[in-house]
Amino acid sequence: MSKFEEGERVLCFHGPLLYEARCHKVNTEGEKQSELIKHHKKTQNRGKNKKLKLIDNVESEDAFSAKVCIQIELPSQLKLAVLDDWDLITQQRHLLKLPASVPVSVVLDEFRLYSHSVNKTTDINRDHVLEGLLGYFSRLLGMQLLYQFERAQYADIMEEHKGVSVCDLYGAEHLLRLFTRIGELLAFTELDNNAISVLQKYIHELLSFIELHRGKYLCSENYYVATPDYLRRVLLN
Repeated sequence: MSKFEEGERVLCFHGPLLYEARCHKVNTEGEKQSELIKHHKKTQNRGKNKKLKLIDNVESEDAFSAKVCIQIELPSQLKLAVLDDWDLITQQRHLLKLPASVPVSVVLDEFRLYSHSVNKTTDINRDHVLEGLLGYFSRLLGMQLLYQFERAQYADIMEEHKGVSVCDLYGAEHLLRLFTRIGELLAFTELDNNAISVLQKYIHELLSFIELHRGKYLCSENYYVATPDYLRRVLLN
């Protein structure tokens, strides 16, 4: 007997990625069971549902609730920056200038150099954490770190800069959005307690560094009012 029923809402995990979905069809073959999942999320192409996919790693909402969220606390000034960012984009119809004057790849590299100058030693754990953050940001930006109002801009910038990593196009504002979600995402990885402690240590050090230099990385001049043409495109999609 399958643990899911047709039509049931479920949460699907693929590595660190979380998807809300609905169980569309249940197949049972021998000892192996699989659920055919239909995603709730709309595509950008006229709101059509995503194509059906067979997903092996599926958890119920009860299992999701039972997971322990890894705590990543943003400094107070960065919390305000995240709120201001939300207001400017979603309420005041601003956009961030892209490519960013200081992209995520540069922010992380400057933090690495700063950390090295302070500690006077090469830190392999720190470098692995920074490399992992670049990977998370690259994979999650287009799916989970953009407001709906930014999606047309995302399509434009990726078309104009084919082959360029989003880590070289987007800046600290979007990186902070990652840190508001990374705790819950990391809860679904196979990291042990020691690895989690190392991650938390360097992420908090990085956040303190960004807060210290927020005048450089998080300034109001990074935003501009969306043009009437852009507003029409968004309204028509």
